[in-house]
Amino acid sequence: MANWTNVTREPETGLPTMLVQAVSIAFVMCVCELVSAPVMVSAAGGAFALMPWFLVACLFAVAFVYTVGFVLLWAADSFAARLKRRDALMPLIYAVIGCVGFGIWGYCVYPATMNSIITRAGLPTLSQGDSLMIGINCAVVGLAALFLGTAAMPRVMKSKGRIAVTAAAVIALAVFGGVVLAMTWSHLA
Repeated sequence: MANWTNVTREPETGLPTMLVQAVSIAFVMCVCELVSAPVMVSAAGGAFALMPWFLVACLFAVAFVYTVGFVLLWAADSFAARLKRRDALMPLIYAVIGCVGFGIWGYCVYPATMNSIITRAGLPTLSQGDSLMIGINCAVVGLAALFLGTAAMPRVMKSKGRIAVTAAAVIALAVFGGVVLAMTWSHLA
């Protein structure tokens, strides 16, 4: 039985593979959130401005990756270790797990937060159809992010400097999203 402290590392940087993957996935998710922000804003009936919602969505995406995402990466890696064609199937396994995991996260977290803001502003809550559409959008984002973040991005992240800058950027976006969310809630209280 392997020791839990045995960690696979990227040969170029010497950093743990899952850390590099998580930073890559968080970056791809933030890019996807920028692309899908208009969909979310329109689902809320225009109750949100585009850029503040993008920052809040980055907060949720980065929080997902750095909490639940690590568990999902570990689960995918453990599952794939039992397969014969492990290297060929890994991006697809990650994509499916990302689709399901972030789809559920998005279906639960995004509409709940949006409704908490919308109802305080005196506007009607999201319909079930809007919540489902948000969940499907998050599932697509999760699929794309975990596929690209594990298959393509680690090849781009060949230096500790790139990884550190990318990690700092996505964490900064998440912090700004937290500030926007806190300011919004305090304004509506």
